Amino acid sequence: MLDRNRLIGRLQWLILLLLFAYDGFTYLPEGNNVAMMKSVYYVLIFIAFLFIITLQMHEGKVKFRRIGTASFLVQLFIWIYFIRMYYDFMLAGVKQEIVTNPFAAVFLYANAAIVPFYGFAFFRWEEMDLRKLNTTILLIFLTMGLISLSYIVTGKALDYIGPDGRFMGNASMDTIAFGHLGTTITLMAIALFYQRNIRLWHKLLSAFAIVIGLFVSIAAGSRGALVALIICFIAFLYMNGHKVKILIGLPVLGGLFILLLPILNDILISFDNQALDRLYNSIYDPNSMDAGVTSGRDVLYQHAFENIMDNPFIGSSLFIQGKYVHNSVLEAFLGTGVFGGIIYLVLIGYMLIVAFRLAEKDKRYLFASLLFIQYFIYSLFSRTLSMLPLFWLSMYLVIYLNATENESVCDHTML
Repeated sequence: MLDRNRLIGRLQWLILLLLFAYDGFTYLPEGNNVAMMKSVYYVLIFIAFLFIITLQMHEGKVKFRRIGTASFLVQLFIWIYFIRMYYDFMLAGVKQEIVTNPFAAVFLYANAAIVPFYGFAFFRWEEMDLRKLNTTILLIFLTMGLISLSYIVTGKALDYIGPDGRFMGNASMDTIAFGHLGTTITLMAIALFYQRNIRLWHKLLSAFAIVIGLFVSIAAGSRGALVALIICFIAFLYMNGHKVKILIGLPVLGGLFILLLPILNDILISFDNQALDRLYNSIYDPNSMDAGVTSGRDVLYQHAFENIMDNPFIGSSLFIQGKYVHNSVLEAFLGTGVFGGIIYLVLIGYMLIVAFRLAEKDKRYLFASLLFIQYFIYSLFSRTLSMLPLFWLSMYLVIYLNATENESVCDHTML
């Protein structure tokens, strides 16, 4: 006889595994029809969501979890953003540099930002083993990190080190994705390492992953990824009650890092690795445009501000001459106007508060909170919200885990 509860549980794990493994497409060789493969991938995830809902309907116990304020803000923004995307790509024919097929672009966004939000409402989060989820996420990204590092060991990576020091893991994996991969590995490992009553193999796996993650972050030479790592580490200390260490220790460590950076940079350059060179120039020679300090972002920001002022109410477009603006806040105002931009700011502010409170309640939630903070910072330096699925996924994890925690507290209080 079919055990529906067990099948629902396995489907939940399958969906989460597939969603977190989505970034594995980054490591495919050039020439593959990645957009088509991603579309088929999301169709499988959508079918799995439908199976979960159908199984619950047969049980007569369909439970749609309501999540209050966050639910209203998320739905409002993701649908406003969807309307803008549909208009830009399907009606106005706006050209952009990421997914050239307009239907694929809209489809991928809908399945990255909209489908998981409603699908997760039918998940049985209270039955989810969070330590197992933390470990699974870590293993997924650690595997990606080891694959990318194989390009360094075999020497293939040398073909993809640009003149500005930006490291390319392979022909289709850019330095920013590579850097944030290392940051994610490090953060998930730290979150697992500091959970209570974990086994020795968890500790050893976490320690190994921290070393790999830090190495990947440094090798990438991505300043945004390093900034995300530093901010998330400060958040980690705050969530664990180490506020005094933040006030005293971090300024000292920051000063030492700046002083030692020239030495570290010289050591890496002696091994033909320019990973820290761009970070060095950012601090010691910030006015040098030849060093590629801003990577052209200042020009995009200027155009974004101009377009926002010209179209303050309904927005103009999510892209500027086919390029994304490299900042999610500017993108929200640029594409959806003042109304959508304010909704996005309120949503992010609210979610950051929820993420901190959730992690302070229980270390089991630490990985979800850190992941959301990292990918929000990621969105402030690169990528577009339409093509950053792990940003939405991490946000929804925080939303639904927080809702489940609040429900369990209420049930306990009633008992």
